[in-house]
Amino acid sequence: MKILIVDDHGYNRDLLSFILQDDGHDCVEAEDGAKACEYFEDNHDIDLILMDVNMPVMDGISATRNIKSKGENRFVPVIFVTALDDAEMIAKCLDAGGDDFVPKPVNESVLSAKINAHARTRLLYNNLQSANVELQYHKQMLDRELAVVERIFTRGADRIKTSCVNACKYSSPMSMFNGDIVLEAPSPSGGVYHIVGDFTGHGLASSIGTLPVSEIFFTNVAKHSNVAQIASEINTCLVDLLPDNMFFCASVSHLDRTGTQLTFWAGGMNDMLLVKPDGESVVVEHVESEHMPLGILTPEEFDESPCMLTLDHGVRVYIYTDGVNEAINSEGVEFGLERLEEMVRDVSEGTINALTEAVHEFSASGQTDDISILEIRTAEIIHRDKEDGSVVDVAAEYHNAQSFPWEYSMRLSNGDLRNTSVVNQLMSFVGGIQGIELHQDKIFTIVSELYSNALEHGVLELDSSLKDSADGFETYYRLREERLADIDGHFIHVDFSYLRGEPNRVKIVISDSGKGFNFESFDNKQEQDDNEDDDGVHGRGLHLLKSLCSTLVFSDKGRVATATYDLQR
Repeated sequence: MKILIVDDHGYNRDLLSFILQDDGHDCVEAEDGAKACEYFEDNHDIDLILMDVNMPVMDGISATRNIKSKGENRFVPVIFVTALDDAEMIAKCLDAGGDDFVPKPVNESVLSAKINAHARTRLLYNNLQSANVELQYHKQMLDRELAVVERIFTRGADRIKTSCVNACKYSSPMSMFNGDIVLEAPSPSGGVYHIVGDFTGHGLASSIGTLPVSEIFFTNVAKHSNVAQIASEINTCLVDLLPDNMFFCASVSHLDRTGTQLTFWAGGMNDMLLVKPDGESVVVEHVESEHMPLGILTPEEFDESPCMLTLDHGVRVYIYTDGVNEAINSEGVEFGLERLEEMVRDVSEGTINALTEAVHEFSASGQTDDISILEIRTAEIIHRDKEDGSVVDVAAEYHNAQSFPWEYSMRLSNGDLRNTSVVNQLMSFVGGIQGIELHQDKIFTIVSELYSNALEHGVLELDSSLKDSADGFETYYRLREERLADIDGHFIHVDFSYLRGEPNRVKIVISDSGKGFNFESFDNKQEQDDNEDDDGVHGRGLHLLKSLCSTLVFSDKGRVATATYDLQR
């Protein structure tokens, strides 16, 4: 160690130097406190100081106070070597920054022991300082990287210059980064798209997946893709991207510009809540999530079928992640779906604010998951500029768009019918044609329903009534797979054509080589009860088609379906 000996008596300095050098230390000397301060400031290799108290020019107490004030980032122990044993003087030495005492006359063994003890303390301090410097460096690097990542996440999720008056959204991450995602974008037709989703877990690891989801969402919105295409593309991406223990629960929706047609795909999400006025009361309806979460099923297994709801104006739609209903209070009780349903029913204005405040107040002990909520109010869609609040006509350039006359035909046979992405491929051909792109979601639904009907009930001769029970449902899909594997000599023919007129229309003809189905019984059943879905096509099926098409005609014993869609609908 390099030790500075400060004493106004030369023989004291010589004695201490002799003792210390004999122990292998390097010694330097100063005859008063002022010179000690000067030497300390100019030499940063001093490891320890032996300080006398009473000296001319500057005493040891003043010198120690000065040295300690100038060496804030250096730990140099100061040991007072003095014959004074006055308690008050000792207290002054300690207050000035002194670390220890050695009485005069100096005992060599005591001096060596104390120097060794402070050497260990100084080594520990220096190691901590080195670790702290390294930690500070890594913290600065991490802060810089987090700032870059945060900017990317923020810019990735907020690139739209308008906001929809009909929607209110809230998202609160548990930590710095959000495993939930709530995105909004205007559709080129004047409607509005939303995606609400929740990746497994929370924090940075979960939030990574929101980047490709955002990119796929905004890219497809710009093309006016339907919600099924968006969900399918996200799923394909996440299957390749995510580890086996991660998935993405999500709802992808589109509300048309009239505010009455809500098309959505939901996988792994909580029930969507529809809050509807019913006379003087309010009712809450649940819409179940029908699909598996995204990122689990392969493209061949994935079901992209969307749902479509026709809603009156004045309905409130709530889509939320499980951080809301699974919020836990200090007693381990969940916020729960009943409490959530009660709030959205009873609070009609400022519902999102009231709900989020209630959740945070309920879980006062701390947020345990990311929280996201979307409220959509059905009414004519209005978009406003985020900067000045002015109303923006996002569909202005499409109002007068119309297509040139065109026709498109495709014949699918045998192995082609096993392809699960047939409808997506069909729509990729026609969806980008001017005048068609704004209606992709509804045309997709029409084609998807008619194609499924032709394949399952025409070619494969499956009976939808099997789906009425859990065992029958399993039997239905087992038979479907078996008959698809053995398919031979069958076909489905798809024809599209664009019909100019008042209004312009798209004509879709889908025919199959099967035995057909009893469409007359469907028409009779529909006359009895338009709200029933027992139509020979399980679920929404043909009733949905009737609501979407301007005309829908079955012929040749049900083997040919001819639908026209009004492009001004």
